[in-house]
Amino acid sequence: MDEKEPLKVKVVFDTNVLISAWFWDGNESRLIEFVEEGKIEGYTSPQLLNELKKALEYPRFRLQQNDVETIHDYYALVLKVVEPKHSVDTIVEDPEDNRVLECAVETEADHVVSGNHHLLALKEFRGIRIVRAKEVLERLAQ
Repeated sequence: MDEKEPLKVKVVFDTNVLISAWFWDGNESRLIEFVEEGKIEGYTSPQLLNELKKALEYPRFRLQQNDVETIHDYYALVLKVVEPKHSVDTIVEDPEDNRVLECAVETEADHVVSGNHHLLALKEFRGIRIVRAKEVLERLAQ
């Protein structure tokens, strides 16, 4: 009998997680390594990639435009890019956070990984758990 390969965990990454993964070695960067290794299916959307680009252009990162493009292109390559078909208006305080939820719904993700307090306060959205990177790593270790 053939043993079926276990289903991969589907994850949508919030912009703050992608930035942390790029600049610092930690739980977030480990999750991106798992995506590179094919242990996790990582997703994003054009809207989230645009948000990433805007965030990377903040003066505090001191990046040249070609560096911003390199980081953007890396994540566009490593993550599966999907176009959400439905809009979400759950988070009123920061409507841009809804783009993460839209991507998660579109991909039927298991988790949204975020450090954003608006998203984390939801804990779950339509059966999708909203967690920090550490929690996904702990689940994968089980």
